[in-house]
Amino acid sequence: MAIAGACRLKLPVLHGFPWLWALAWLVVPNLAVILMWPVGGPPMGRYLLGFGLFALAASLLPWLGARRAVLTLLPLAMATVYVGAVFNITLYNYELLLPFLREVRPLRSPEYALGALVVAGAMAAGWWLAPRSPRLSGLRHWALALLAVLGLTNIDNIATARTAGSYVGLPQAGAPFDSAIRAAGLEQPGPRRRHLVVVLVEALGLPTNPRERALFEADWNRPEWRNRYAVTRGSVPYHGSTTAGELRELCGVWADYRVADFDKIDCLPERYARAGYRTEALHGFDGSFFERTDWWPKLGFQHRAFGADLRAEGAQGCGGVFPGACDASVPPLLAQRLRTAKAPQLLYWVTLNSHLPVLADPALGTDDCKFGGAALADGPPMLCRLFLTHHRVSEALTRMALDPALPPTDILIVGDHMPPFFQRDARVKFDGARVPWVLLKARD
Repeated sequence: MAIAGACRLKLPVLHGFPWLWALAWLVVPNLAVILMWPVGGPPMGRYLLGFGLFALAASLLPWLGARRAVLTLLPLAMATVYVGAVFNITLYNYELLLPFLREVRPLRSPEYALGALVVAGAMAAGWWLAPRSPRLSGLRHWALALLAVLGLTNIDNIATARTAGSYVGLPQAGAPFDSAIRAAGLEQPGPRRRHLVVVLVEALGLPTNPRERALFEADWNRPEWRNRYAVTRGSVPYHGSTTAGELRELCGVWADYRVADFDKIDCLPERYARAGYRTEALHGFDGSFFERTDWWPKLGFQHRAFGADLRAEGAQGCGGVFPGACDASVPPLLAQRLRTAKAPQLLYWVTLNSHLPVLADPALGTDDCKFGGAALADGPPMLCRLFLTHHRVSEALTRMALDPALPPTDILIVGDHMPPFFQRDARVKFDGARVPWVLLKARD
């Protein structure tokens, strides 16, 4: 009797609920987000609210063609925003979509390929549902539809609460600032004018679990380094994507490169260039991506070398979603520059191969990954591939650092942001607010 009474109390509240409208205008456009709730993903509540209110208004349009166009495009728009949120790329960077599609190979990733199928299916379903979804009529339908939008938003907030704090956009003006460059005391050239190599390692996060931390320590706290270098280590806060990490380290600001006024910022390469250093920045991908060919010179880099340039110098090519020069091939090129230098060098290198998703790719050597043994065996395969690509960077840098022919050189290694895993269980294995750094300071 109590159950029957409860049903009588609940059913009137949902009487006349526009189920087909909710399916067409809320569920289908956000299907990719909804399907990710059990797995992981960024908090999308504010976007679901905004898109839901837009859908509420668009569903009232009297023209079938307009409603059909909106329902067809909404899944694609939401998927674009979702991927941007995963990598902490803000909405006003939408123009990066075309370079992404032109230069990156997302469909090489099974995760992206499956997501593309879901989005394509949702777009087709939206086209089919447009003439079949009734338009809202009456205050009750409006209220119930608004309730559905708010409900979807709150469900997302609950589903993503566990890792919400690890999706870190740029902070408000005046937020406390720190960087590895500052913490290591490298903001100005030292009196000995030694060479300086700064390595920004893609997705180098700070593991929080003992098993993953042991693997991290083996790569980034090597005893053999101390035979030649004084080793200092620490961690710093991160905000935003890779380019935000670059400006954090090189310019000492929390900023987006698209809106930063470089005329008013005195960046590290400029300071070192004024002190007589030859400054060069290297990256294994295409320089047009994230417009590095445009803004890297504004930081004071006199020379730049990208994927094609590094391949021409002998670097091997690696595939994956971001095909370009293999990370393991770059440290020998850095060493060659240092050995033949006529002036002190500031060399800055942004790594590439550990950019997620890291594929099971023979060209990357990540197929059938067994790195880490039991420590990584229970985690998602991409976790093993990430640690393997970082291990190869560490090995290559160690060979460079311990080369007897290398002149006295300080080497700073720092992460840009935590690994932006889709999977919640993998994401929680890393500190969601800080990234590690290590300085190898040449002994006199």
